[in-house]
Amino acid sequence: MDRITIQWTEIAKGALAKLPPKVRRGLLEKASELRAVQDPALAGKPLQGPLAGYFRICYSRYRAIYTVERLKLADKSFELHINVLFVAAGVRKEGDKNDVYRLAQRLVKLGIIQPK
Repeated sequence: MDRITIQWTEIAKGALAKLPPKVRRGLLEKASELRAVQDPALAGKPLQGPLAGYFRICYSRYRAIYTVERLKLADKSFELHINVLFVAAGVRKEGDKNDVYRLAQRLVKLGIIQPK
């Protein structure tokens, strides 16, 4: 079993499918690269405000937002597994109602994704 797995929520998969093919490939490649890093939380940029606890990767002006879930031994002495869960993807268009960060904030507000 790999130490790090990458997963996409159904909402994130749907958003990813709507992106241009080149952008979709770029984001998927960057997401896949997280398997090779020591700590995926350090590889992406941490988000702030209502999305604190989430991170992002970029491809051009597009973003994919993810969280990192850690499975540790009961005594927390050893990390067994890391799951990277992508919750949103889309274009960064500040001020626009379809901005990926605005979408992610709505998902938190609706309880579809959990605040961290």
